[in-house]
Amino acid sequence: MTKTIRSLRQARGWTQFDLALRVGVQPQAVYFWESGRRTPQVPQLRRLGEVFEMCSDDITLESVSERPRPAHRAQSSRRVGESPRGRDRDGRVSNSLRPEAASDRDDH
Repeated sequence: MTKTIRSLRQARGWTQFDLALRVGVQPQAVYFWESGRRTPQVPQLRRLGEVFEMCSDDITLESVSERPRPAHRAQSSRRVGESPRGRDRDGRVSNSLRPEAASDRDDH
């Protein structure tokens, strides 16, 4: 069995919040460690070793470089300074798309 922070935590039936309380960090830190976004600092690693009753050297860390990279967002077809289609420069819906504007045109 690999000894990742997640597997050690789950084997004890703890939530990320439970582990965070025991280590003295925010729950988000545990999430980041388990997802490989960040690695614990040395004092936190020592505390994890104490909490899990094992040598901190034996805890397998998720490598930040091994995690899959998020997909890149599609490039926008708009140019810098150009407002979204159907909106004016202030972000308001343009008159041509407003329902009342369409009914105003019908009266003429």
